[in-house]
Amino acid sequence: MSASLALVADQSKPVAALAPAADVVVLKFGSSVLRDASQAPAVASEIYGHVRAGRKVVAVVSALAGQTDQLLADARSLGLDHENELLPAYVVLGEEKAAALVAVACDRVGLDAVGLSVRELGIVAEGPAQHARPVSLKGERLHQALAEHEVVVVPGFGAVRSNGRVALLGRGGSDLTAVVLAAELGLKRVRLVKDVDGLYDRDPASETGTPLRYRRASWDTARQVGGALVQHDAIDLAEARGVDIEVAALGRAEGTIVGERGAPRSEER
Repeated sequence: MSASLALVADQSKPVAALAPAADVVVLKFGSSVLRDASQAPAVASEIYGHVRAGRKVVAVVSALAGQTDQLLADARSLGLDHENELLPAYVVLGEEKAAALVAVACDRVGLDAVGLSVRELGIVAEGPAQHARPVSLKGERLHQALAEHEVVVVPGFGAVRSNGRVALLGRGGSDLTAVVLAAELGLKRVRLVKDVDGLYDRDPASETGTPLRYRRASWDTARQVGGALVQHDAIDLAEARGVDIEVAALGRAEGTIVGERGAPRSEER
């Protein structure tokens, strides 16, 4: 774990101002389930189910499929170097666009939703502009939004450095965004919605043998079998802050719960 991650991890309890009275769940939707605008209603439906169950929702959204790569290509076509500190502010437009889209989709199904920008969300990070580490959360705007709305849709992947410039949290950084928010809200679990219904002992698409899905998995197991499914920085922070990670598919009630207590082979399926 990096020193910067440890700064967040060492906070033994959430910021008092962020402790919401209502039941809150943090859901993260990646580009595998939000490939284009046509899939926004399905994401809104997933969120709707949680609101109907009496929860307020913080939805962390990745860019639509291919958007990040396209934004990077556009910047490079102008000669902008990958390490240029202006690049992150342009790249996170993909996440901010997707967050606005999901907020609109939620509104269309009757939910009281609001979207926040990376700057409004208030995650503060330090380190390289392309792979910074969260160190704190200025959560006044998030707290206000939760108090006033059923659903708060926020962009993943981005943060703000102490110099005021936007930074990125590394590839897969929306997972890390979701873990940071869950930890700072004092939640015991965060749900990452993927295009698979959990972690498997091998690639579910493999033609050799029958993959077994974990009902529960330890942190180390998640690092070993998760591959690119869950960002390792997110796993590190979740372990340090005691936040279980639930990996599940859109529309599925159950998934794999990653936490301190793993599962024996007999509990896998």
